[in-house]
This record gives sequence, structure tokens and C-alpha cells, in this order.
Amino acid sequence: MSLGELFTALGYVVGGVVFFLAARERKLATEGVGWIVGIGILSSAIGARLCQLLAEGWPTRIPFLVALHPETGGRALLGGVIFGWLGVELTKRKLGMRRSMGDMFALALPAGEAIGRIGCFFNGCCFGTACTVPWAVYQHDAWRHPAQLYSAFVSAGLFGALLVAKKHLRREGDLFRLYLLGFGATRFLLEFVRWRESLVWGLSPMQWFCLDLITLATFQLWRGRKVHAAA
Repeated sequence: MSLGELFTALGYVVGGVVFFLAARERKLATEGVGWIVGIGILSSAIGARLCQLLAEGWPTRIPFLVALHPETGGRALLGGVIFGWLGVELTKRKLGMRRSMGDMFALALPAGEAIGRIGCFFNGCCFGTACTVPWAVYQHDAWRHPAQLYSAFVSAGLFGALLVAKKHLRREGDLFRLYLLGFGATRFLLEFVRWRESLVWGLSPMQWFCLDLITLATFQLWRGRKVHAAA
């Protein structure tokens, strides 16, 4: 296993540990939550791998059996988040659990990403745009922004900010909404120093997705505060 793959795997592990600790703090660290953590990690890994392979042209442009190689794929964050969420929701339904797990994911996701992005740096994926800054790194035949390390630093900062914020949030689900707002805003800005393959009206598809996240999270936080004040 390469150093990059090690950090990528460690990111999943750290995310799972943070999730479990957050569940224990809320007195939800049951056997069922253990299943949720395990299946969430597994489905996230599968989703990240599958989405990256599909983006690279699998199975038409690259061989079908490439998907079975342990060092291919696995770095598409958005695919990991979506598949991880689906895995968790299906597991909750199977176990008959109705309580929201969003606030625990709010801490687990940035914690895991902070470590996993270091893996991206060593893997050479998710690289930055060409630049001349003194701290530029040589990747893909050019000196570029170390966008992966920027992402790691921002994710660690977001994790710390959410740790502080959770002490002041009373309504369940608000921490997750705050995470979506923070992730959307920071990722939108980080996209300007990441290599972007396609643009739609000057923005990458991920930036448009981030704008949707920002709008949705802001509206839900505002509506929740308004309802709470009325009550």
C-alpha cells in the first residue's frame, strides 16, 4: 500500500472513530450504531471508487477488471458522501432506527477529509491549478497550488469550528446544516485553485452543487431559528 492509499484509508477510519465517539456522547453508541458506522464506511469507499472510475470512462474507455484493482479509484469525495449517506439510511431503516445521525456525520466528515486529503496529495489526484507561488508543488508536469493540502487544512479548521459551535446549538440537526453551509462555502472557494476539467458559466459543476448546499443549509437554519423563536 502506498503512502497516499494509507492516508486515504486512514481518513475513513478517523471519520468512523469520530462518528462513534459523537454517538457515545449522545448515548447512541449501541450495537446498531456500530453497524451503521461499518456500513457507512464501506458504502462510502464503494461510492468514491465507483464515481471516480465512471468519471474516468469505466467500463468503456478503461478495462472492466480495473475496478477490482485495490489501488484504482476511491478518491471521489462526492460519490463517497452520497453512497455513505444511502448506506446509513438503508441500514437505519433495516434496524428500525428513526433518530437523525446528521449531527454525528457533521463531525465525522470533516475529520475524515482532513486526513484523506493528505492521501490525495501523495496520490497526485485532486491537484491544483498551475501557479508561481513560493509554496507551489510540482505535480502533473507543472508547478501547482497544493490544493489537496489546502483542503486538508480547511477541513481541519471546519472540524474545530463545529466542535465549538455544537456547544451553542440546541436543535438537533443544526450542526449538520452548519456543516453543509461551511463545506459548501469553503469548497466553492477551493475550486478556484483546483484543476477544473469543465465549466458551466464560469463555474465547475461542483461549485454549482456547493451553491445549492449553501442555499439549502442557510434556508433550513433560518427556518429552524424562526420556528424556535415562535415556539
